[in-house]
Amino acid sequence: MKRLLVLGGIGALIAVAGATDTQSARPPILLTYSVESSGRLCLARADGSRPLRLTPGKDRAPSWSPNGRSVVFSRQVGTETRILVANARGRVVRALTAAGAFADPAWSSDGRRIAYVSRETRSRIVVVDTAGKAVGGVFAAPTAFVSRPAWAPDGRRIAFAENPETEGMAGTSRIVVANADGSGRRILVGQASDPAWSPNGSKIAYVAYPTRLSETGSIVVANADGSGVRHITAAVGPESRPAWAPGGKRIAFTRLTGGKSTIVVARADGSGERVAVGARGTGALDPAWRPPVVLPKARRRAC
Repeated sequence: MKRLLVLGGIGALIAVAGATDTQSARPPILLTYSVESSGRLCLARADGSRPLRLTPGKDRAPSWSPNGRSVVFSRQVGTETRILVANARGRVVRALTAAGAFADPAWSSDGRRIAYVSRETRSRIVVVDTAGKAVGGVFAAPTAFVSRPAWAPDGRRIAFAENPETEGMAGTSRIVVANADGSGRRILVGQASDPAWSPNGSKIAYVAYPTRLSETGSIVVANADGSGVRHITAAVGPESRPAWAPGGKRIAFTRLTGGKSTIVVARADGSGERVAVGARGTGALDPAWRPPVVLPKARRRAC
């Protein structure tokens, strides 16, 4: 009887310890980015600390599944690129495309679809399921150059950048919003690129260019309908790829400074700006956020 009581007490202690650990262990929101020199993908805390390697290839434009278990990205293969899916340990589990001219994958908020840019014969946006089967497409104008598709949180619309002048300056680009099946197309704003919806869908961040001849843009936050434009940076260098953190309180983006790309993180109103990655050592670009879920245990090298 005494032995049972002891064992029961130990079991209770283990249960309490486990409950305490579960309650206290709140996984951090992790910043994912591409290393400028090597192209590999890395993970770090929001302030850039504890950087760890995620993938070893020449990889760009990461986008996480909503459950944080998978990441889609583009990988350079010789002179071509392909769209790959890896698990949270960084192991490639699926190729969505063969080697070709593909870029800018984006996972939908419902986790069932992925949009990416195809430049095979014509620049267009392709929508596939997670197995790579085409389920829709948003076609650009015949001579336009499209980039950076971004899903609205409702999963019904896609915003993307479209440059009707294939040899034009960045300032000739515009942001278009369309339904995921390609219908309902409308121009949201001109002289802009790199759209990113806020997590609740009420705001949209993008890069705004002061003139059609500009190559240097700054990060802007506006209402989802394009009204209420607010510049949150002073454009001290070319900026690109804004990415909202889960919760919508912070935005990460790439800034080119002194010939090197850095990842900057700021509050959504532009305050509290700081360089998270790239201030020292190699540069970084293409920020994305991993949802705050437990990261599987794996051997990871420092990045």
